[in-house]
Amino acid sequence: MNYKLCIEGSGGKINITDPDVIKKISIKISQSDKSANDRSDQLFGDLVIQGVLTDKSQQETKELFDWAMKTDKANVYKTVSIQVYNQQELLRDYYLKEMYCTSYEEIFNEYIASDGEEGDSIGSFVLVMKQRKGSIETIVVSCE
Repeated sequence: MNYKLCIEGSGGKINITDPDVIKKISIKISQSDKSANDRSDQLFGDLVIQGVLTDKSQQETKELFDWAMKTDKANVYKTVSIQVYNQQELLRDYYLKEMYCTSYEEIFNEYIASDGEEGDSIGSFVLVMKQRKGSIETIVVSCE
């Protein structure tokens, strides 16, 4: 599996297209209020992206870190698109509007590959995003 990520909005665009950077994604539609009787305005899109920090991903992950610290409304909400591939075949194409970062974490560690050689990774990152209330209808999912 490999993934392509684009986060776009005021303040620019963050693209992660290197197939070795993003290792796992989780997309969930959930209801925030467990006591609600219906789901009409209580649904949210949640997105978790996990990847590795490498020399090649330094700039993009710094941009993710910078976005996580934004508090002004013009720079908080972004449009996120993710393509999920199995080798060259596109399995899913997700498009989510009005996403904001709820947390971003970088973990630095020494990585030793299975062959005993030092690997390219210097650590990992976890980006957690949530969709703004009332934007559930803007999610588009397609597959080939």
